[in-house]
Amino acid sequence: MTLRELVESQRFCQGLREGQCGELAACASERRFAEGEFLLRQHAPADTFYLVLEGQVQIRLALPGQGLVTLETIGPDEAVGWSWFAPPYRCQFDALATTPTRTLAFAAEPLRALMERDPMVGYTVLKALVATLSERVQSCRLQVLDVYAPPTGQR
Repeated sequence: MTLRELVESQRFCQGLREGQCGELAACASERRFAEGEFLLRQHAPADTFYLVLEGQVQIRLALPGQGLVTLETIGPDEAVGWSWFAPPYRCQFDALATTPTRTLAFAAEPLRALMERDPMVGYTVLKALVATLSERVQSCRLQVLDVYAPPTGQR
């Protein structure tokens, strides 16, 4: 499968014209990460975002006095690295491959330029962004409820 076909097969390409998917593909490359390799590092420049094709990635946060805390583990058809979208363009989390991982990597700068130039592409990518962020907020909400829920029988 070519890179373009791989990009076109992604859900955020649904509804876009062939030329628009081609422009998205021009922002993409295929990248592989070994188990234990970081896709993203907290506070590093956010210049790429990834769609996981194969493998698993832990999203982790460094907390003072607690070390690294795993917030979520994601797998195929999920995105990681949305800090590229809004200034200051710095990664908010670590993303660590926990198995050999294959991704589509999108370069942030040309992708932002494409989204500005073509509002349909921008809207389609933003829909995927909002869906991903909504899922992550829900996941974090459930974790917070687990951490701060009163012990059983003390309500």
